[in-house]
Amino acid sequence: MRTESTLSVIFFTRKKRNDPEQLDIYIRITVNQKRAEISLKRDIPATEWDSTKGRGRGTAPNIQRLNGYLEQVYGEIFNSYKQLHLERKIITTKAIKLRYLGEDEQRKTLMELVEYHNVTMHTTPRPGTMKNYYSTKKYITKFIKEKKKVNDICRSYS
Repeated sequence: MRTESTLSVIFFTRKKRNDPEQLDIYIRITVNQKRAEISLKRDIPATEWDSTKGRGRGTAPNIQRLNGYLEQVYGEIFNSYKQLHLERKIITTKAIKLRYLGEDEQRKTLMELVEYHNVTMHTTPRPGTMKNYYSTKKYITKFIKEKKKVNDICRSYS
């Protein structure tokens, strides 16, 4: 089975602005060569970070706790990816990031938006204007079926 998207997750650091001896820890999610980064709000001394492994270096209790936290975050990112895959959603870095942060929202399809507009605007415009809205819906439906060969179009994440 061919996969439609490639997923890569790495941890990396940046120097703190106010203390160059400390490093802020970030996670980078890459899907199909597009990136999203999340600050993990954790820091570590520069001497204790192993950049090749993307983890803390050593066996001190604080390093073990940090590495455990990084493994937990790594697992949650992959769970977010798997959830999106199981829900047959479009998998992008933004979608995974929003799912991980708990900020993802239901996306509407084009026809759902047109229907929502027509239902909510039902009483506001004059009947002639509503007739134009219904005609527009009919033409959009026809265009999507004939040109795109689908029944509806989902909005994709950028």
